[in-house]
Order: sequence, then structure tokens, then C-alpha cells
Amino acid sequence: MRKTGQWMAMLVLALALRPARAADEENLLVFVGERISVEQFKPELPPNVLMMDGAFKAKFRVRQVVYGRYEGEAIEFDAYDHYGIPPFAGYAHSLLFVSRDGDRFVQQKYQYFPVFRTRGGEWNGCGPVGPRDTEQRRGVVATLPATFAEDAFIALPHDRQRGGDRHWFADAHFRVEGDRAHCLTGSSLHDLFELKKRTVLKARGLFGGDDAAPASR
Repeated sequence: MRKTGQWMAMLVLALALRPARAADEENLLVFVGERISVEQFKPELPPNVLMMDGAFKAKFRVRQVVYGRYEGEAIEFDAYDHYGIPPFAGYAHSLLFVSRDGDRFVQQKYQYFPVFRTRGGEWNGCGPVGPRDTEQRRGVVATLPATFAEDAFIALPHDRQRGGDRHWFADAHFRVEGDRAHCLTGSSLHDLFELKKRTVLKARGLFGGDDAAPASR
């Protein structure tokens, strides 16, 4: 009975930490953020409850709001990641997807794009990474040659730094050197947001979705 109670408590906690189902799109905020800090914290948990994700408090300067309303110059939000430090912590700027949950913001789990300034002054994300991303972008996201004003790159996971990167980082979109795939093409913030609207966010019950898919997708 005790084990059953613990598993039930873990299930309740997992549901509580789901990215806001925000059946209300008004709870969603999509913005370009400039990293200030990302620090791990230990949330207060009920007795006999285990947490399967790392918990992080992130603070970002708001550079541009793409969707939703936010008046402040900086924002703090919680992020939960099963695999370690959230990857967005490794980039100076990211397109971030967070939802209001009461008096706090929580990242839509795993949802972000690294973004970089072009020489024209616009924010762009990089080209598609991997076959699934390529397929999902087809007909939705325009990916065009881009001239960036800074080093635009995707950090290579350790298991892809030893020759296993070609399948994920196509020559048409990236130049792979060392632990980075440098971006040769870019996509607009509008298109990247549209991609998430039609895929992950829709699967989580926003923008006409029915919330039938797992929230951690």
C-alpha cells in the first residue's frame, strides 16, 4: 500500500509539473530572451515523493515578444528537464515558450530555439536538425540562406561529435566543426512559432488541439 501511495504521489507531482495545459492560449508567452542566469533549485515536495526531473530557475531579459503580453524588461520562469541542464542555458539568446501558472511562469517542457541576429538586424533560428524536424517544417517554415552578425550555431551533443552528425546536420544547412554545427540558413521567428503551434503546442491542447498527446513531447 505504501508503494502504491508513493506512485500515486509521483503521478500527482508529474501532472502538476506538466507544461501548462493552458487550454487558454492567453497564458502562453513566446519571446526572444537574453540569458541572465539559469540555476538549479530543489523544489519543496510532499513526503515520500520523488522527482524525476531536474528543476531550474531561469532569468532572461525580454528582447522581443512574439506572442502574448508581457510588460517587464526581464522574466523569471521555472524549467524542468529529465536529462540535465536545459539546453537553452548554453545560448545567449533563445526563442522561449513559457506559460503562466498562477503567479509564476513555467517553460513549455523542452520547447525553445536558439536564435541569432542577422546582419539585417532580425532574429533567426537555424535550419532543421534531423529528419523529423525537416519533415515537420516542410510547407510551414521557410529556410533560407542567412548571413548572421554573430556566430550562429547548434551545440553538438557528445554522441554526435564523432562522425554521427551528418544524419542530423545536413550540409545544406550547417558546417560542422568540432563541437558545433555552424548555421548557414535561417528561419524567421514567425515561422518557428507557427511550427510549434502546428505540432507540439497543438498536441498539448493549444491552438485547436485536444491534448491527446503526452505533455513531455
